[in-house]
Amino acid sequence: MTENHPWQQRTRAAGLTQRVLARLLGYTDATVSSQLRGHREGGVPRHVVAVIVMWEMLTPEQRDRVVAAVDSEFGSRSPGTDPDSGGAAESNRIRALEKQVKELTRRLEKAERER
Repeated sequence: MTENHPWQQRTRAAGLTQRVLARLLGYTDATVSSQLRGHREGGVPRHVVAVIVMWEMLTPEQRDRVVAAVDSEFGSRSPGTDPDSGGAAESNRIRALEKQVKELTRRLEKAERER
């Protein structure tokens, strides 16, 4: 990430590497780089923003658990093809990630209410 797009800055500030973000989303590093710079139609995709915002809210231990849970579902290797070509595997990755984001958000909100 050589440019200084605001979402690239936020990603770095949150301690989320482009490689880990690509791994979580099931995208190639090149796709995530392009998305973070807003080079895709419509700017930075909403699901990419959601993962970055979620990452900012998590403790290091929670971050490790999210990566482990996604790896458990899909494996830890990067995809060989760009998911922008579509396909059921990509839809499944997005649904699983959205489910993880919702569950973690629910847990964070519950913990904040209990404080």
